[in-house]
Order: sequence, then structure tokens, then C-alpha cells
Amino acid sequence: MTVAQQFFIFFCATTMTFNCKADYQLPEPTDVTYRWDDQFQVNVSWSWKKPDNLPENCTVKYEVFRYGLPQSVEPRFRSLINNFTVKYFTEDKRSDHWNISIQAVLDPVCGHWKESRPVIKTIKTSKPRTDLVTDFRCSFESNRTKCFWKPVSESVKLNISYRTSEKNDKIRACDGSTSHEKDVCYLNVNNLQFDIYVLVETKTGRNTFKPKIVTPLPKMNIAEDKGKLSLTWEDPRPAVGKCRLKYSVYVTECNSSNVKTLHTKEPPLNIPYNKNCQYKFRYRVQTDEYCISVSSDLSEVITHGENRSPDEMLTVIAIVIPIILSACVILSCYCFQRNREIFCPRIPDPSTIFKEMMMTGNKDSKPISGNLYTPVPEPTENITLVSGNMVPQENP
Repeated sequence: MTVAQQFFIFFCATTMTFNCKADYQLPEPTDVTYRWDDQFQVNVSWSWKKPDNLPENCTVKYEVFRYGLPQSVEPRFRSLINNFTVKYFTEDKRSDHWNISIQAVLDPVCGHWKESRPVIKTIKTSKPRTDLVTDFRCSFESNRTKCFWKPVSESVKLNISYRTSEKNDKIRACDGSTSHEKDVCYLNVNNLQFDIYVLVETKTGRNTFKPKIVTPLPKMNIAEDKGKLSLTWEDPRPAVGKCRLKYSVYVTECNSSNVKTLHTKEPPLNIPYNKNCQYKFRYRVQTDEYCISVSSDLSEVITHGENRSPDEMLTVIAIVIPIILSACVILSCYCFQRNREIFCPRIPDPSTIFKEMMMTGNKDSKPISGNLYTPVPEPTENITLVSGNMVPQENP
């Protein structure tokens, strides 16, 4: 076989292979239509014709994928039926129109057949999306749910309705406040088993979103206990039904810029305590992973203790104690000087004491006649005491 013949055979085989693959591609879906079941979900349907040469053991499914929506991370969905319900609930969709892709695929792969080309359909809402409210929140009460918000424009009248994610639930109007509270309405929902979806609309625009469910922020108490700080909270359980709560605490110690995040489901929360440091706390409470998301706002900063140098006490001892001792010494000297006669009495000269004794004795020996006093003449001789005898001395 010549080289030309080999090339011709290879070219024919390649051509037949490409034609075979083209012939074995599934046809694409047709007649794609959609219908809004209510303001929150839309039903998309289509037609598809099965090829005559498709083996009976090949299973065809329809892969549906939404795209063109910001922050959309939904997985591709496969179904055996030729319709699909799109739940258009949350605000992160942020569009009044978006695209849906529908494609026939083989699951599992069957022979040399491959998926069809995708068919793109644009879904539009009944009214253009308009930002009408901000900070829309709801909190559970004893037998209903209270919702409150901030309107974008005070002059625009808003119609607010809602439904839950429960299957076959119907859209309902939000009940107005009986106490004439402004920007407040009530939902007939008192449990956390299903998500809540809210529709806010005017004559010219609409907005659908999933409101934030909040619970009041419980008070946190801080107590020192054996070198630790014990954190406890008042129980906000009535505000969140039977859901378990998780406490998240954000701690800054001393002058550090690092924030420690601590979690607990069973207070108290104990942390080591350094008395030379100031602690700053912020906290929030939220439901655990087994319940619908409910959380409180983040608390204000709470401080405990003061920042002090570790050797501050030594500094106090080195400075204050010498001052105190010096003051005590000076005061002692002053008191001693003022009361010197008491602490150190003067000792008289022995000769002076004897002379006074002798003088006192001479005065006691003078005769007394009646009431008259006769002076005794002074001796003319000096008397010297020598060995216990008095020796008269002549006057010079």
C-alpha cells in the first residue's frame, strides 16, 4: 500500500468519525417558557424530542443552571422532568432579570452520545427591582413576629407582604401596627422552622429579600473568680423559641491589637485574668447551626480592669517607702527635741546636792523660841570635812 493510499484511508476515517460524533449529539430543548407562581418563585418549562436512534438504555436528564446573578453560587441542577421551579427569594439576586440555561445531558454517559447545546432563557420580574427599604429586621415575640425597617423615601407608600419557605405556603399581607407605630408591621409566624421572605412593592417597583432575624442583646455580667474572669448572660431564650444559642465573645487584652474570638453554648465562659491588664469585650448571641439563623446586634465595648506595668508595685515600694521612713525619722527627732526633759532628765552635780543637804540641815537645827526667830550667826571659821571629822580652819 502506497503512502497516498494510507493518507486517503486515514482522511476518510477521520471524516467519518467527526460526522459520527455530530450525528450523536442530543437535540437541544425547545419552547422554553416561564410562569410566575407568585412574587417569589417562577416555574420554567420546555419541550424536548427524543432521537429515534437513541438507545433505550440511555437516560436523558435536563441540567438547569442560573447565571448572570451577582454572588450566585448555586450548583447545577439535574432533573428527569421538563420543568423547574426557580425560587427567587433573597436580595443577593439584585436584578429584575436574569438568565437560565437548560441543556439535555446523559446521566450516566451513554455510548458516543454527548450533551446538547444549552438553551438560554431570560427571566423577567413583573416590576423592575427598586430599593425601597433598608435595614429590614424581624424579631420573634410570644405568638407573632415583629418587623421594622427604614424607608428609603418617607413620601412613598409601601405595600409589604410575606410568605415562608414551607411548601405550598401562600403570600400574605403584613399586618399593620395597632398602636400606630411607624414603619412596623407583624407577621403571623412564631417559630423558626421555615425561612421568611418579604416582598416590598409600590405601583412602579418591587423588592424581594430575606429579612434579618434578630433577638434582643442580653446583658453580660463579668466577675473575677480565682484568677479568672467569669462571663455570664441573662437568658434571652423566650425571644428565640426552642433554638439553642451560641455566644460569641471578642476579647482584646492589654494594649494588644489582636482580637481573640471565643464561643460557648453553655455559660459561664471562663478566661484567664491578668490583673495588670485591661480587657475589652464585645459580644453577640446567635442560634446554633441546627436552627434558622437568628442573631443579635454586636454589643458596645465593655472594659474591665486597668493597664499597669508589671513592676509598678516595685516602683511604688522603692519610692514611697523611703519617703515614709524619712518623714517618720524627722517627726521622731522633732518630738524628741520638744520633750527632751522627759526622755533625758538633767543629772545634778553631786557636790551641789550635798551642799543643799547641808544647808537644809543647818536650817533645821536653829532654836525656835515661841514664835520668834533668832538668826544664827554665821560661823567665823571654815569647816572642812576630812574623813568624817570636821576640822576648824583659822581665818587668814
